Amino acid sequence: MELELAGKTALITGGSKGIGRAVAETMAAEGVHLHLAARGEEALAETRGAIVRAHQVSVATHARDLSDSAAQQALIEAAGEIDILVNNAGAIPGGPLAAIDEPRWREAWDLKLFGYINLCRTVHAVMAARGHGTIVNVIGLAGERLDANYIAGSTANAGLMAFTRALGSTSLDRNVRVVG
Repeated sequence: MELELAGKTALITGGSKGIGRAVAETMAAEGVHLHLAARGEEALAETRGAIVRAHQVSVATHARDLSDSAAQQALIEAAGEIDILVNNAGAIPGGPLAAIDEPRWREAWDLKLFGYINLCRTVHAVMAARGHGTIVNVIGLAGERLDANYIAGSTANAGLMAFTRALGSTSLDRNVRVVG
């Protein structure tokens, strides 16, 4: 399928496995150059190798803990000018309210909720000033199908849905698409 993405550059968080890797492989097949970020250096290297062998694109990897705002900013600086941001990193624990203590809850939200918000804040501003770009926030269905046994995830995903809709409601004025 020709999506007219050849030559574009994408930054994909959580890009070493699962949904992030599948997005990376699909974009690489369309000729998109990649920056992949995840915590695990070994998984990133394996993903990079597979993509480079299969496609004629450049793939840079960034092993970073994106629950840390300084690591988020360092990633953006290392990636440089990007056309597409795919926020996908996240590790929110399952369980009811009583099963998730505050430190674990905050750790999960620092990565998923605040990671997405902080990356969007910086990248959206650059894209808006430039006059083009796309931000895709990968958000779990638990934000609409609320689940008391996945309360931290349901709450974060609902918040990210609202955040994405709010940011996207005016971003087209600057030719920046923001979708979830």
